[in-house]
Amino acid sequence: MIHNLPVKSLVHKGLTIEGYSRAAVQTYWRIPELKLGFDFGAQPWAFMVTPTWFVSHTHIDHVVALPVYVARRRMMKMEPPAIYMPEEIVEGVQRVLHAVSRLDRGRLPCRIEGLTPGQEIELSRELVVQAVATYHTVPSLGYLVWERRRKLLDELVGQPEAKIREMALSGVAVSREVRIPRLAYLGDSRIDVLDANPDLY
Repeated sequence: MIHNLPVKSLVHKGLTIEGYSRAAVQTYWRIPELKLGFDFGAQPWAFMVTPTWFVSHTHIDHVVALPVYVARRRMMKMEPPAIYMPEEIVEGVQRVLHAVSRLDRGRLPCRIEGLTPGQEIELSRELVVQAVATYHTVPSLGYLVWERRRKLLDELVGQPEAKIREMALSGVAVSREVRIPRLAYLGDSRIDVLDANPDLY
């Protein structure tokens, strides 16, 4: 394993949070169990395997290593990654990737998608990431990771299993979606973001 950058690690409620942040220098985090990461202030070699990333904003300490990450995945013959970011910064990031690609004489294959506050990305049946409006000096977003579960409708609790199964097979809704906030990442936002988003706490 190549250890090219500092990485701190914390395990909390079944999630491992790995990365490092130093104000105005570099910020990069990933959650291996969820196969997602936040920001590209630098790119530790081990983070290359993480296929999905969310960018909070384009200050250099949060985005400078994005081309490095994409190039490494290409070099190691990995699938192009999915990278989500505020809609307003997509064009600028694509121009940077194009310039780096020309200088490097190598393709930088990735799927970049711009998001707006409230928009959701389904990562799996169980996980949804919601874009959250944040407050910074440049266009920015935070991200709230929800775990989705199905819960039996209250009126069906205690009913025979065979009856519930028959209802479900006939197309009748027998459950509802329940969401549990698992993790939030807010980049460099001002504290106002918490007042505007009670789900964050």
